[in-house]
Amino acid sequence: MSVSIIIPAYNEESRLPTTLVCTAEYFAGRGEAFDLVVVDDGSRDATAQVVADFARTHPQVPVQCLSYGGNRGKGYAVRYGVLRARGDLRLFCDADLATPPEEYEVVLAAMRDLNADIGIGSRPLRESHLLVHQPWYREMLGRGFNKIVQMLAVPGINDTQCGFKIFTASAAQEVFSRCRVDGFAFDAEALYVARKLGYAIAEVPIRWSHKAGSKVDMMRDGLKMLRELAAIRHLHRRLKTIAAPAPAEPPHP
Repeated sequence: MSVSIIIPAYNEESRLPTTLVCTAEYFAGRGEAFDLVVVDDGSRDATAQVVADFARTHPQVPVQCLSYGGNRGKGYAVRYGVLRARGDLRLFCDADLATPPEEYEVVLAAMRDLNADIGIGSRPLRESHLLVHQPWYREMLGRGFNKIVQMLAVPGINDTQCGFKIFTASAAQEVFSRCRVDGFAFDAEALYVARKLGYAIAEVPIRWSHKAGSKVDMMRDGLKMLRELAAIRHLHRRLKTIAAPAPAEPPHP
């Protein structure tokens, strides 16, 4: 069994060197097959060169940089990488390592316990450990957005936006091949589609730290996210709710 780690990247030349080293060291230490997939979302900096430099200096690490020209949005980048990855599991995580890679085993264990094909990190759960909080206004806006998400898309999920999610390969293909949202509301769309397809979702408390330099502009992107969220039901109006597929058991280490 293997895991592909998908990292969407837009102008991440300063973060990626540390992120690639830490992620590769953690997964190599687990002794299981893995590969790193960086998706360059039209970066204007040296993001692609950083990945090439890492590949040259770490020849033992399977790593690739995917690109398609132009900035299409985080949702497009994640979808592009997830659908082209080859691992039996597909983890997508943010380039800032706000959630450390060690949380992979925590989320994976919960998936096994609940026999779920999807595991998502969650920040507001009682057992979550927020090492560094966001500014208060970002936390308040985030909570407000999540309430709207629960009303319109995925009731019962406390945090759709945490950038640390694991899908089995079959669930990833079934879900992301149907997704259309290119912006930051893509998480809510993916979970909405997953629910419609009957997949069990394990929401798992994790360690998380706010990192400066977020690409999300709360005013500009917040309004766009609301528009994307409002469109999700319409985009998938012909998708009928079906019985849950037989879960593919996540691999044991």
